[in-house]
Amino acid sequence: MKKSIKKVLVLFLNIKICFIKLKAKIFGDYIINQYIEKCSERNIRYSLEKFGADVANTSNVKRGLTLDNTYFRYDKLLIEENCFIGRNVFLDLANKIFIKKDCVISEGVSILTHQDVGNRILSKYYKRKDGDVTFDEGCWIGANATILCGIVIGKCAVVAAG
Repeated sequence: MKKSIKKVLVLFLNIKICFIKLKAKIFGDYIINQYIEKCSERNIRYSLEKFGADVANTSNVKRGLTLDNTYFRYDKLLIEENCFIGRNVFLDLANKIFIKKDCVISEGVSILTHQDVGNRILSKYYKRKDGDVTFDEGCWIGANATILCGIVIGKCAVVAAG
């Protein structure tokens, strides 16, 4: 009985995801990003995988995950085994984000893979920078920290809360 109920729930979730993909083709990928941000913790990992991200089954992703600069490229997100992603984490997917096994990304962390001021006066002085962000095995990022582009956080490193 439990297996039948689970299969029906997965079927409904797959139908919902197909509908969201169709809607996103018409209105843009922000439809997917809004869905992910409001997605229940029970479905978020599965949903991220269905949109192209690589998320290990043993990882735990909490509600409020905000994705930006995705351009339908959710494959730029890799979360390995036994990771924890806290509530209200912001991921800028202009470039790749690699979160290796046993990492903890605490609540409210912002991970930026690019920085620029756009087409403005300051662009003469502050050129666009971008780069992948990598969290090596076992690192811990404290609450509300901001990680900038092109950074590699070392194995078992701790970044203080912001």
